[in-house]
This record gives sequence, C-alpha cells and structure tokens, in this order.
Amino acid sequence: MRFSKINTLVFLVTGFPPDVSGVSHFNWERAQWLAKQGSYRVIVFAPDWQQEANQSEPLLPLDENLIIERYPSKPWAPYSLTHVPTVAAARWINQKLASYNPDLIVMTDVERYFLLGAWQLPGRGYARKHNIPYIAEYHTDLYNFSAAYPGWQWLRSVARSSRLASYLYRQIDVTVCSSIAASKSCHELGIPNVQTIPFLGIDVSTYNPARQNRQSLDPWLSAQERNNKVLLFLGRLGFEKRVDLLIEAFAKLKQQRPNYSLIIAGDGPDNVVASLKRQAAPVPHIHFTGFLLGETKANVLASCDVFCSPSPYETFGRTVVEAMASGIPVVTVNSGAVSEYIFDGVNGYLVPPNDVSGLADGIRRALSSNNTNVAQTAMRSAKKFSLEQGCQNLSDYYQQLLGASKKQSLRSLSRT
Repeated sequence: MRFSKINTLVFLVTGFPPDVSGVSHFNWERAQWLAKQGSYRVIVFAPDWQQEANQSEPLLPLDENLIIERYPSKPWAPYSLTHVPTVAAARWINQKLASYNPDLIVMTDVERYFLLGAWQLPGRGYARKHNIPYIAEYHTDLYNFSAAYPGWQWLRSVARSSRLASYLYRQIDVTVCSSIAASKSCHELGIPNVQTIPFLGIDVSTYNPARQNRQSLDPWLSAQERNNKVLLFLGRLGFEKRVDLLIEAFAKLKQQRPNYSLIIAGDGPDNVVASLKRQAAPVPHIHFTGFLLGETKANVLASCDVFCSPSPYETFGRTVVEAMASGIPVVTVNSGAVSEYIFDGVNGYLVPPNDVSGLADGIRRALSSNNTNVAQTAMRSAKKFSLEQGCQNLSDYYQQLLGASKKQSLRSLSRT
C-alpha cells in the first residue's frame, strides 16, 4: 500500500543490534520493513554500546529510507546486557530530533529510558510543541519479572503502590501492546490509553522442520547421548525466564529417564549464568551453548525433540513461535501471551506456571505422545505471526494516528 506523503517515523529503542535479544531482532526487522514500503523515512535512535563513533555499526545493510543514530549509552543496572541512554544522550536526542522533523515518535522502552537511564522521556517536548503522536510500545513485562531478580523485588510493589508506571505513561499519548496479556498488565498498573495491536512477528520462512538434522547437535552431545531425547531451551538467560525450574524438572526426569539430554541455548548476565551452571553441575547431560544465531539457531530448533519455555511473563514469546514453526512440540506455561495462541494438546502443551512437577509432567507427556497433529497445527498457528503481518498491523495503526492527529487532539484520539 502506497501513500502520497512520505512520513518520518522516529523510534527510540534500547534493544537493537549488536544486542541479540528477541526485542532487538524485531526492532531491526521492523525498521527495515517499514523503510522498504516507500511511504516512510525511518530514523532509529539506538545505544552505541559504549563504542567509538563509526565503530558501533555491525555492517547492517541500510535502506535509503533508514537511518541509524547511535546515542551515548551505559549498561542498565538491573540487566547489564541491556544498554540505556545516559542523561547527556537525552539532550543529544532532543537536539537531533529537530533536524529530522518527525511526524510520529515511538518509544519502545519507557522504563529503561527513564529508570536508571536518562531520567527523562526524550522527544516528549518536541511532540507536544508540534502536536505529533508520541506513543509507547510495551515490549517487556518489566514490573512482574523484576520480582525474579535478587534485590529488585521492590520494583513491582513500589510500581503498584506509588503508581509509578501510571505517572510515566501519562506522558505518552497511546501505549501499544502486542497481546491481551500485556494490555492486562498495563491496566493493572494504572497505565492509561492502552491499545492492543498484534504487532510482533518473526520471519517464519527461516524456521521449518526440513532443517531437522541430528548432526546439528553434535557440538554439544556426547557419543553416548546421540540416541537421547533432547530438550531445548533457547532464549535470554535472565532470572525471569525461570530456567532454574526447567533444570529442576529435568533433574526429576533424569531419575526415571536417563536417556534425556537438555540443551540450554542463550546467554545473560554473568551472575545469572553462573547460578544456572552451579545448579546444573550435579545433573548429567545438561549443555550450555551460549547464544545461537542464524542458520545454527534454526537448525538446532528443528533438530531437538521438545522445546521448553518456563517463563510466565512473556508478552509475545518469540522463541516459542520459532519452535512452533520448526515443527517440534512446545511445552510452556499457561500464563502470559503464549496462553493466547497455544492450546493444550492441540498445538502445544501447557503447564501451570512456577510448578516444577507440572513442568516435568508436561515434558514427559510431550515425549510420550504422537505429536504429528500437534506439530502440524503448531506450524499453521505460527504462520499467523509473520513479520509482514505484524508490521502491516503497525503500519495501519500509524496511518490512523497520523491521519487523526491532523483532525483532532491526540488525547481525544487515544480515548477512542
């Protein structure tokens, strides 16, 4: 769909390459998709990862309508692998915005910009002055998963009692959530003007069962494990992902099924990884791979027997959808956004959240079942979460905002 006017979109993000998180992948893929439509000029303000100017770009191929601006950043205290803007970066962003004359500003990480970051919301003043939409995307259920981090449990209770989130998001015209679960979390926190738009997606074509090849697992499995049933967790290793529960459930299973192996693919802060490795040390056949990317990641996903995601706080579940598209059965918790598209025994297996025995039973059930129909149904379900569809949903909404902002106040728009 082509539009007569080229609109300038500005994205203020913390997740972006070289970060390898799911949010980073989506922010990069979304920017490319929008830039290629011919109706947008896309400006992304992303962290410099404390690298010198002109050295922070990992040779990203850029469309002529896509510009990446790198702001001064620092590691974020609760999760050091995320980089956030400094106070000086906020001033720099505000100065740069004027030169681009944006029609819409999107902030994807409100808390990371404000709390322990820049302590302000860059672009808010510009948006008010020029009466353009200033919107937020709620990618991460930060307040709930903070309760899983030692020393940060206070954040969820303080956020609820002080209405901190409500205060921050009242500076935003509209907060866009990708799932009903995310919208519910926002409402519980007192965040106003919430819209549910299914905007997250993956490049479904990258993941398919034709990639299945057990030799893809040879770098980690010993010769004695080649005939084992292999369980896989793939994702960021943060406390909120509850990989500790998966290790505990796997230990229970190993007592009954010694021919099981567990691959934990991903990385995270040193203290989280060290804690998980200490927990796993007494249990045989648990393998940590670090981050897997590209073809290697897709091949491993298709080559394991079961994918396990024990996290109860997913606002989308990118790796869950990738596993579904890869044709392996998924065992995950009946919580968060995943419970909106996975149906127990139909296209996956749901277990209670934070329940070691329930998780072990779910894995055992998946491995003892004929999963042909489950896998085929899951692959059809995954196609609904294509990158193209998610980005098109966003584009349609942006056009609605851009058109309406010329006719009425943004506050009245956000309440419609």
